Amino acid sequence: MLTRMFTVAVLVIATNLGAGAKPEPALDYKPFASSAGRYKVLFPGAVKTETTDVKTGGGERKLTLDSVEVAEGVLFLVTYIDAPDEVSKMPAAARLDKVRDGNKGADGKVVSDKEIALGSEKHPGRDLLIEKPSTCIRNRAVIAGNRLYQVMVQGSRDFVTSKEVDRFFDSFEVTR
Repeated sequence: MLTRMFTVAVLVIATNLGAGAKPEPALDYKPFASSAGRYKVLFPGAVKTETTDVKTGGGERKLTLDSVEVAEGVLFLVTYIDAPDEVSKMPAAARLDKVRDGNKGADGKVVSDKEIALGSEKHPGRDLLIEKPSTCIRNRAVIAGNRLYQVMVQGSRDFVTSKEVDRFFDSFEVTR
């Protein structure tokens, strides 16, 4: 059930893949704050916001995707979704495992999986690096209450692990 929710975000990313793309985009970060999403981050361009309904065992949930595509196959993305009560009561580690496995899919390989605690509230999370056949996904999944955030960048492995991308991840904050 939870895996299906996060597969939607991965499918959105997968539809934007540019096979063989070798981007070296110059990034111009600008502050972005989502009052509805209760977060802020530095995005490298104009943000496109989309919402989609995701069917879960607990009913339909709205998944919001804020994204910037900086080059063919290079996507910066923040998603958030509120989990049903029965899911939000699960241990954070189990929820984050499902997020990781959903993002990995059948054709991915988890290269790195590190537990984190974000912000002064110490929100539980994971920093993930996942290799796919034609791209690499770096993901920071964070649970704040019943809300799951995913901060993601897709591109070449060299790019998603660069200091430029670190800036995006390090700027993400959950707000009230």
